[in-house]
Amino acid sequence: MRLNAKAFALTAAILFGVISFILTLISVLTGYARQFFELIAPFHPGYTHTFLGALISAFWMFVYGYILGAFFARIYNAIAKE
Repeated sequence: MRLNAKAFALTAAILFGVISFILTLISVLTGYARQFFELIAPFHPGYTHTFLGALISAFWMFVYGYILGAFFARIYNAIAKE
């Protein structure tokens, strides 16, 4: 069985983006894991520890998720040739 690389990449991108938004928003509201989000800030240009930062983080994680999802699907398809 082969994976549809575009569909898998988009699914991974949406999942990464939504999870990142929720976790960042929880951190903004409660202060939980703030040090972690400050640690990853250099990898998300424009990120600040605010609601707007949660949206920016979600965007960048969407991009990273799409790239990783496409990469994984292509590797899987290369290995699982029928």
